[in-house]
Amino acid sequence: MHPTIGNLVALLVVTSTLGWSQRAIADDRLKCKEVSGELSVASNGDGSTHGTLKHAGKLNGTTRAVFTSALTPTPNPNAFSYTGEFSIATNRGVLKSHNVGLFLVANGLFSEVAVIDSSNSTGNFLNATGVLYINGKTSDGGATFKADVLAEVCAVD
Repeated sequence: MHPTIGNLVALLVVTSTLGWSQRAIADDRLKCKEVSGELSVASNGDGSTHGTLKHAGKLNGTTRAVFTSALTPTPNPNAFSYTGEFSIATNRGVLKSHNVGLFLVANGLFSEVAVIDSSNSTGNFLNATGVLYINGKTSDGGATFKADVLAEVCAVD
């Protein structure tokens, strides 16, 4: 049996969720909060993007993504997977994550699971745990992207 992208993403979500939940319980200094916001980014033309995250409370800030893989074909000829490193620079520090994404070429839709990198984040996000779910669309072939972000971040306030 060959794993599908959906199965791999589900496994990543379950594995990462278990890991950050257990760590948050173990460290009562960490406060967990649900956060949602609107992401707007533009391609830099070099395998990276820059943009802003708004309406996201403590995660409001400027963003940068660097793609660490090419678009990889999936069993669906219209769907491609990819990986990347994502950061949000806020007035509380920099939150960094490792992302796994799925891009549907025909309609420009994408979805990413961003697992927080606790040891490489800074400021109040150092040792933070959690996951960001990023779902959005490009309507201009990949020059710009708009997305909704839903996250649970466990960090020292």
